Formats: sequence, structure tokens, C-alpha cells
Amino acid sequence: MVIEILSYNTSVLNPALKLLIITLFIIAAWLFYRSRQKYGGILRQVSTLLLAGAVAGALASLFRFQGDVYVQYKWGESILDLAFVILTLAIALVIRAKMQEVTRLFGSGGGEEKP
Repeated sequence: MVIEILSYNTSVLNPALKLLIITLFIIAAWLFYRSRQKYGGILRQVSTLLLAGAVAGALASLFRFQGDVYVQYKWGESILDLAFVILTLAIALVIRAKMQEVTRLFGSGGGEEKP
């Protein structure tokens, strides 16, 4: 037996949490957009990738929210989640490469350099 508030089909928490996630992704996208406008160079590149990731996350969340009502929207969630993961991986690779450049220029400060 499931507690009513935790029931996926009948709980008010289910749609409320989905709407909260959409809202938070939109706020993140706005913050990354503002950062993209304010900064240049590598910070602009990273902000652009993070902005694209936040938009993909927001759209995936919208598809998830609508997928509970219209089953044909479930595919959108999967495709946009895939885009979100690919963008997150790209961000990680860009940041890692830049950190390695900084380490080469200034040293790691912690003794031996690790690969």
C-alpha cells in the first residue's frame, strides 16, 4: 500500500515537482544567458554551452510534464535528455582542457602532476 501523498498517479507532489524542475531550468537558462552577455572568452563559451544545456533540460522537463497526459510526448523527453547529457559532457571536456592549460602554465601547486 502506497501513502496517498507519494502515489505517482494521484499525488499533487508529482505535477508540482515537475513544474518546479521546469522553473528551475528556466531560471538557470536566464542566469547563463546573462553570464554569456557579461563575460567574454572562455567564460562566454562555457556560458553558451551551459545555456544550451539548461534549455535542453527545460524542454525535456516540459515534454516529461506533457508526457503524463499525452503519451506521444514521451519521445521528446528522451531525445532532449540525450542532448542535455551530450552538452554536459562537452562542457566537462572544455573545462577539463582549460584546467589542464592553466595547470601547465602555473603548475598544480600540489606536488606531482597527475594525468
